[in-house]
Amino acid sequence: MTRDLTGKSAQLREIREIMAIPSMKSKLNSFIDEAVLSKQKIQYEQDHIKAIRDNAKEEVGIKPAVFNAYVAMVFNNDYTQRKDKLEELVDMVEAVMKENNLLPAPNDE
Repeated sequence: MTRDLTGKSAQLREIREIMAIPSMKSKLNSFIDEAVLSKQKIQYEQDHIKAIRDNAKEEVGIKPAVFNAYVAMVFNNDYTQRKDKLEELVDMVEAVMKENNLLPAPNDE
């Protein structure tokens, strides 16, 4: 037995049982219609974001992956975490390069 969002016990049923009870079938179809509508809205918004990204690429010259990362950073407000993660990755790459003698020669300028 599981609990629904209101904390009530919810008995899970087989789909054939639900479909055999007209009131349950109707209620389920209502939930399905609502979920499909939400998915359609999400798809529309994803397509809209893609169009914005394409415009940014054409008009500003930004790489799509950089645009996506920038949007995600602003949306998630996780600037510090991203910076820390990048610094950790840079440290790792430098350590591996040093261990394998792959570091570039020092610049004599």
